[in-house]
Amino acid sequence: MRDVLDLTSSLALPEHEIEIEIAAIDVVDRLRLVDRAYVEMIAASVSETYLHQPIAVATTLGGGNRYVLVDGENRLEAFKLLGRTTIPARIRELTREEREKHEIHANLIRNELTALDRAVFVGRLADIFAAEAGAQNGGDRKSKKWREKNQFSNLGNWSEFSKEASRRTGLGKTSIYRCRELAGKLAPDTVAAIRGTKVADNQAQLQALAELEPEQQLAVARAIKAGASTVAKAREAAGLVPSGGAVREADRMLTRIEPMLPRMSLADLQTLATMVANRIAALTPPAKTARAKKGDAA
Repeated sequence: MRDVLDLTSSLALPEHEIEIEIAAIDVVDRLRLVDRAYVEMIAASVSETYLHQPIAVATTLGGGNRYVLVDGENRLEAFKLLGRTTIPARIRELTREEREKHEIHANLIRNELTALDRAVFVGRLADIFAAEAGAQNGGDRKSKKWREKNQFSNLGNWSEFSKEASRRTGLGKTSIYRCRELAGKLAPDTVAAIRGTKVADNQAQLQALAELEPEQQLAVARAIKAGASTVAKAREAAGLVPSGGAVREADRMLTRIEPMLPRMSLADLQTLATMVANRIAALTPPAKTARAKKGDAA
């Protein structure tokens, strides 16, 4: 099986840069939203000079005069904003899976990614890896039985994937794992709701959101989109905990501690559990000794 992280064979294919019609470019299945402020900045630069980096497109199945965008959606939108009808582009021959992997790699090396986008990209890359491993090993990847058997954390090649992903993205292996875990816990509707908010670039807040029950997660995400700055405040706004002064200090403390739990070692967790057990014992009143009733025989 070809390494899903290795696009060398694709990049070695003949490519050339030409001006292509913007109307002939299809934008489908993008993992990241367009940044309107960045689009305007690119448009201002292009209007003064030229496009310094062409977009990348792939030919469609069967050829023809249509293309699928691979990299450069912000640049494409900038040209549309300027009213241009053509744009410089590099053309490659890529499969759908290769297009998606190219988009992921092109974005992972950029510093402006939010913590949320990085988790989405790493999570999707891991899904592709797991799917291709499943295809090699056989089985219906849509079946519940296959999914339970092939959860990514249980795959024998997770170590190989995390090592290579770490090398290519600059993230540590632990960060790769956390991104994969976070992406798996955040529902698509939740991701869509919090994109563009402050929480989207706050790892601790994302962890706290991911740990919520599915039915609470979206409600909290919508409250964040509406203006709540933290998961704790969003829970209040969503009516999941008492609001205002009625919120106990203990509730705030638990909200701060919860995102830390997935990052704690076994030894740390055992120490914490011992501390909690000791505190419970200290707060538990001693059992009362039953008094013998007067007149009862000794």
